[in-house]
Amino acid sequence: MAVYLSPVGASVAPAANQLRLLAVFKEKLCKEYCVDSTVQPQTTVTYKVGTTRLVDTTLFIPITATISVVVPNGCCSATTQVFTETFIVAFQGYSGLPTVGPTIINLGRDIQPSCIRCGCARGITVNDSLLITLTAPAATAANNTNEF
Repeated sequence: MAVYLSPVGASVAPAANQLRLLAVFKEKLCKEYCVDSTVQPQTTVTYKVGTTRLVDTTLFIPITATISVVVPNGCCSATTQVFTETFIVAFQGYSGLPTVGPTIINLGRDIQPSCIRCGCARGITVNDSLLITLTAPAATAANNTNEF
């Protein structure tokens, strides 16, 4: 349904070749669930990096998130929904493409019910705190060259 990205502040100065962000996924569920129940939906998120593009001195990296939500249906069954969201991150100041794709590390996940009416949630919000790092030696910063 939707993905929102925002930068995350760090307690230390930002490191080169790193991007810290909060990815918020808001998804509508086919099956509602009771927000007060002891049995809540189980959610997993996996990330896949697409083909990096270099435009001028900026690397544009598409990332696809696959969100799987398992909503319990009573005591013996469950309904699984899979959502796919794609977003793009950018790294500036590069003169070439990296030889190795970036790594994505989830530093924390918060899952909350959404679209709540009469104690039943019809949606779910997944907040992922991500660290995206470029480790490729070929990703040399363009502003470090002495060419004019």
